[in-house]
Amino acid sequence: MYTKTEFDRRQFLAFAGAGGAALIAAHFSFGIPMETPMVDRTGARIAKLDLLSSAPTHEMREFYGSVLGLSIAKVERKSVTVAVGDSMLTFRESSAEQDRPFYHFAFNIPENKIRSALEWQRLRTPLLPIPEPMRDPEYPAEVVNYTQWNAHSVFFLDPAGNVVEYIARHDLKNPAPGNFSSSDILYPSEIGIIVDDVIATAAALKEVAGLNQYRGGSEQFMALGDEHGLLLIMKRGRILNFNPATQDKAARIFPTGIHARGPKSVQYMPENLPYRVVFDSDKS
Repeated sequence: MYTKTEFDRRQFLAFAGAGGAALIAAHFSFGIPMETPMVDRTGARIAKLDLLSSAPTHEMREFYGSVLGLSIAKVERKSVTVAVGDSMLTFRESSAEQDRPFYHFAFNIPENKIRSALEWQRLRTPLLPIPEPMRDPEYPAEVVNYTQWNAHSVFFLDPAGNVVEYIARHDLKNPAPGNFSSSDILYPSEIGIIVDDVIATAAALKEVAGLNQYRGGSEQFMALGDEHGLLLIMKRGRILNFNPATQDKAARIFPTGIHARGPKSVQYMPENLPYRVVFDSDKS
């Protein structure tokens, strides 16, 4: 089993100051008034994610199965599929010729368990450091305060360098008793998609898939969907650590497969980008 000391600290710190910071900051690039709180009856909208992995399959299996305590649904020679609630997350080992792929994805957790989740995860991995302006003085320093989204999050890295997030969305009335455990990692609720034109890509997804824009947006970042499942559209080349001098830490594009529930059944495959997004109608 992995422990804190088994992680490459230099890699962690470099990534924490780079990709992690921007993915955290992306949520802060807009602000609109709150919507009426809702009860969490919808469940996961993201049914499957299919991602590349720069880490060997056995490391990803060990991390998600033994460290996080999630169910391993399937293991093949070069891939592993993890069950997270009713959703499936597949990591496919990338070839040696490819860049080291990394993604950002988030898991919803009970809205009352961010402090407990932090302590639980801290025993298993380092946590990404959070810039002071993004903190909540009423919470530990590793917690992100999404005032516009009425949510709190913690971030960490998996063995492939993916920026993983637990997010407690307070508009979802889904509190749970007891301390945080693996069963409180409810389902994937966010996946980052890197593109050249955020506005055009968002417009295409709105038209083709009927998705709604979630609480604001900009030319650098836009979220589509709702609290149960969000596509985070981010601009390629966005500097990921707030430091324009570090051009080597820019957002990049990697093949991504997404299967989700949406307003209608449709497939979206943008031209010249390695993304395949399949929606099943949630009205059927």
